[in-house]
Amino acid sequence: MNRLKDKVVLLTGASSGIGWATAQELARHGAKLALGARRADKLSELSKLLKTESFLVPMDVSDIKQGRQAIKAVVKTFGRLDILINNAGITETKRFHEQDFHAVEKIMQTNFFGAAALIHEAIPVMLKQKEGHIVNVASIAGLIGMPYMAAYAASKFALVGLTDSLRREHYKTGVRLTCVCPGSVDTPMVAADLQDEGLGRLARPKTAEQMAKKIVHCCVNPRPRLIYGDVPGAMVHFAHWAPRLADWILHHTYSRAHPLGHKRS
Repeated sequence: MNRLKDKVVLLTGASSGIGWATAQELARHGAKLALGARRADKLSELSKLLKTESFLVPMDVSDIKQGRQAIKAVVKTFGRLDILINNAGITETKRFHEQDFHAVEKIMQTNFFGAAALIHEAIPVMLKQKEGHIVNVASIAGLIGMPYMAAYAASKFALVGLTDSLRREHYKTGVRLTCVCPGSVDTPMVAADLQDEGLGRLARPKTAEQMAKKIVHCCVNPRPRLIYGDVPGAMVHFAHWAPRLADWILHHTYSRAHPLGHKRS
């Protein structure tokens, strides 16, 4: 029995990368899709590829008002919302003190506050239904702070914390929450960084399609957290039990392998 058949799913960041691949995987499972992203042309292109009922929700998740309206539009169209997948996100790889602070604010607004607003609007709908599932796509950087991505890590740490708190707050209400924490994934968002030979070897990225299968598996079989990648799970445990050694290893590894590590300031 296909557990996702006719389930109504709102997926953000659907216009490329992990979101694009996840939409196709969900469609293969027969879900009804509400596709959210800023680029309406890309959403329309994606919708034509999917052999399932779909609804386009052009939106900028960093705009709180648009996020709230998106939830209302999905419920009005389909009559319910079974699964919310917060996948939209942005990043910028820089030394924090050299980063334009407006970029820091934009990263936090998109990756955390945008997702939080959608969740805030979705939970009452799911409580009324007595069931629902929220899947937040965070990052291994939301569990271990990585060099040169402090703002991104901060936004994902916040998303991980929100997910954990709400999962316990809504324990046995029928509303379930999952936090997905992938390692590096080869998507347009990080394509420029991965072109560097040293960083590419360090990251050992998964494909968007591989990540999509894991996300959909979490929708079918809900779990509190998924850490995905060749080494992220071990890194999390290691950093927890030996934080000073982890600091030394990550500093020296990134100093040698990352383009920014070659620059001293």
